[in-house]
Amino acid sequence: MTIRSFLLSTALLAGLVPASADPLRLKAEVQVDGDTVRLGHLIEGLEKGADIAVFRAPAPGARGTIRADRILAAAREMGVEGVDPGSLRSITITRRGRTISRNDLQDLISRALTERGAKGDLDVVLDDHHSARTIDVARTEALKVMSVNRDTSSGRFEAKVALANEASSETWTLTGAVVETREIAVPTSDLERGDALQAKDLVLIKRPSNQVGADVITAMSDLVGMVPRKTLRAGEFIRQNDLAKPILVEKNQLVMVIYASKGLNLQMRGRAQNSGAMGEAVRVQNPQSKRMVEGLVSGPGVVTIISPPAAPANLADASSAVAR
Repeated sequence: MTIRSFLLSTALLAGLVPASADPLRLKAEVQVDGDTVRLGHLIEGLEKGADIAVFRAPAPGARGTIRADRILAAAREMGVEGVDPGSLRSITITRRGRTISRNDLQDLISRALTERGAKGDLDVVLDDHHSARTIDVARTEALKVMSVNRDTSSGRFEAKVALANEASSETWTLTGAVVETREIAVPTSDLERGDALQAKDLVLIKRPSNQVGADVITAMSDLVGMVPRKTLRAGEFIRQNDLAKPILVEKNQLVMVIYASKGLNLQMRGRAQNSGAMGEAVRVQNPQSKRMVEGLVSGPGVVTIISPPAAPANLADASSAVAR
């Protein structure tokens, strides 16, 4: 890159900067902060005159070179003689910078939209021409959003951002798109039908909300323990019709029947007449009496029969009893 030299006021011209008694040598590589390269950056052993500005620094985070003969000429103009360039033909100048990545900028816009009332999870994507920005390393201020306008129908936005303490009020204009997203649990790999889902089989991903139908099961907690009715493909949405509750009671299985009534709890063995999942009705036959009862599946191999409370006597029944 081309680095333009510049000199300070005439008060710093030749004769006011005496040469150092120590050997003066050019440095091969120099790292600077700020927008100015000074003699002390370039010349090793220089004491008086080290703060004299002689060249403009590269942009923050960038690197440039200065020819050795230009540095020697600038030093002579400032009254510094006897600088040994050695075998150097040029010096490499690197200006330290602080990088603000695209992700930083996208997160900033997302937070600003949320603070301004946007609902749901927001996925902000900057337009392709916006790249990471590098500023001077001394600028430690946080970025702030000065203004943001969003078209909810198209999802497009335009925002102006600046450093929080930016004295010049210089702003950057950012454009892009905002997509409302939802977190969805999907299989990590293809899953065959019949085996109950486990947490390790699932992973959470984000997808645009308008792609998630009402029949899609989103929460991992609603999926664990359920049984696929068909092969589930890795990364694809799982819909309600894709799953069934696990069968806890099989037809012809010997099960424990629990009869629960107020103040009474009886247990017996019986044979299930049909299969059932949790909460489903199952008919059970007593092997001795051959009597059929019906209850709800309450666990693996367990059917519970809950006796309804006795109906309260009505006023007519009470009057009849008194008359007798």
